[in-house]
Amino acid sequence: MMVKDRITHRSGETMHEIIEKMRGHDKFGEFIAPVDEGNEFRDATYFLREDGTFVFSEGYCHEPDKPLAERHLVSHIVFLPEAGEVPPYAKKKIFGQAYENLTKGIMNTQPLNMFYPLQLKRYLEIDPLLDVQKPPYAKYKALVPVDSFVGYFPHLHAMRAIFNRADGGDASAQRIKRSVEASADFLGITPEQFGISGSLSIGTYENPHDLDVVIYASVKEVRRIVDFLYKVTAVKEERKVFEFGKYWPIRYWEWVDGEKFMFCPFFSYMDLSECPLRDFTCEVIGAVKFDARVSDHTHNSYNPTVLGVEKARLDGKGRAGEMRLILYHGGERGDYVEGDRVTGEAAHVLVRTFSGTGSARRQSGEYEALLATNIGDVRKLS
Repeated sequence: MMVKDRITHRSGETMHEIIEKMRGHDKFGEFIAPVDEGNEFRDATYFLREDGTFVFSEGYCHEPDKPLAERHLVSHIVFLPEAGEVPPYAKKKIFGQAYENLTKGIMNTQPLNMFYPLQLKRYLEIDPLLDVQKPPYAKYKALVPVDSFVGYFPHLHAMRAIFNRADGGDASAQRIKRSVEASADFLGITPEQFGISGSLSIGTYENPHDLDVVIYASVKEVRRIVDFLYKVTAVKEERKVFEFGKYWPIRYWEWVDGEKFMFCPFFSYMDLSECPLRDFTCEVIGAVKFDARVSDHTHNSYNPTVLGVEKARLDGKGRAGEMRLILYHGGERGDYVEGDRVTGEAAHVLVRTFSGTGSARRQSGEYEALLATNIGDVRKLS
């Protein structure tokens, strides 16, 4: 049963009629799944709200200490029903209905460091009820009530839907399936470890610009894959991806039947106990300017990105031992590796982690860290 299998919205408005139209589309029932108590809310997943908007989850910590109906999803609003004049590059058909891609309009016209702040401004224009107190790591995100969701589009579930359509003769789905099989062979994993995110996960997989795949693996295997991609993209120009004015070291090009596909891999924890920020709180100590050296990039390809750093200086004062640098956004996954000198502005925070659920939930750790929430907050020195 979905969180709300009814028409009335939490604000008293009726469910957007566009959803009723989408329910009649032949793909809708294959790609959507119910939101229920058994769900683990993972990073980079689309959720459909009763107002017709699609939101995209960020990270793994979504108020896990609360009952499902009282929780909020840390997320971005990406697609909203088309209304008024929309530039062609921001138009999208989803399950037969006209949508605007909110992120495209900002990304195509603004510098990267303004992407998240301007997105947040639009979120609050779309739904002023989202203007609520938020934890520091969610500074530029929306906290969307879970009880406003019609359903969601899990990575592995959506990829299975595409593969099933491929097996049924869908030519576009067959292209994607072949490209995923080729990529699995390239990375040394199985096709079953691939989920799908982005607009392909919500059924719009015809002629994709890129494939936002989500690779499920152990932390050890992800580290192997990421280090392999660094080596390959460093020497093979034909594999390198440049987009939005930057080089993306863990994105790569794949070729299938003479056709070129851009792979933009996300990585998801096969074992969620390996996720360092699955359940945590964050208290700001103060704002600092810092520089440090990356000493551990094991979790650098995930969102949030968690880097071990050493030889850190906060506002010019040295700190002994190691710290963690947390980038709570997906814009720089894979950008920083061991040995890099980094600098920037961050919040100096106290992180408390928790394990267990319900009455068994207990604090499991506590440490100071540096928290960055926007693209460009952290920069590479060498």
